[in-house]
Amino acid sequence: MMLTLFILGLCGGFLSGLLGVGGAVIMIPLMLTVPPLVGAGVLTMKEVAGLSMVQVLVSSISGMIIHKKNNFVNGKVLLSIGIPMGICALSGAYFSQYFENRTLLIVFGFLVLIAFIMLLLKKEQNELPGEPVEEFKFRLIPSLLIGAFVGFMSGSVGAGGGFILIPLMVTVLKVPMKVTVGTSLGIVFLGALTGSIGKILSMQVGLVMMVPLILGSIPAAQLGAKCSKRLKPTTIRYLLLVIVFASAAKVWWQILAGR
Repeated sequence: MMLTLFILGLCGGFLSGLLGVGGAVIMIPLMLTVPPLVGAGVLTMKEVAGLSMVQVLVSSISGMIIHKKNNFVNGKVLLSIGIPMGICALSGAYFSQYFENRTLLIVFGFLVLIAFIMLLLKKEQNELPGEPVEEFKFRLIPSLLIGAFVGFMSGSVGAGGGFILIPLMVTVLKVPMKVTVGTSLGIVFLGALTGSIGKILSMQVGLVMMVPLILGSIPAAQLGAKCSKRLKPTTIRYLLLVIVFASAAKVWWQILAGR
């Protein structure tokens, strides 16, 4: 199980840095599916949610360091979404101990489905790699509401929320894709920090299994963030679209199959 979790940490960390998501959108389906396939054991949704939240915490801060150096982090957006997200993620993570495993899976399934639809409807952006991003209008109230909603929902299922946060930032707040990717990791970090505290306080995190996930996530997230700078915003969007679709398909197959 430890080797399996280390490899999954590498995968989740790289995607976190590359796409600006915490990594939960791919980590949760992988942790539910891969261990039993390779004979490493079975993890429940609550165990996966706890481990995923901690992995997201480590990956997001590791990847954000690189994005900050690239000047793709907007402080106003980060704080206006990140503060309410952090508060609500703590409450969602703590109270999730009273939810059934299947309930958490269904909540996650709806989140990835919403994210996929929003990404599918998003119009193209024509920025090129290395090109300065355009100006955008900062909107406080929608930012606060988005932070609160994403925080509670993602905190409940052990996700950083980047996979739903990014579509909301680019479609509702009209933030340029590259700024969204860099800033979302900082926002996800704040949510994952309080969410991890909530999961740990409610005894939903396997501390021993947490170690290999962290060891794999840290270097992989930094590598992913460095690669992100070289990609066009449309490429990032398409990659995220494919990953969110695959995650939604896997989770809803599991829900409908009653597993």
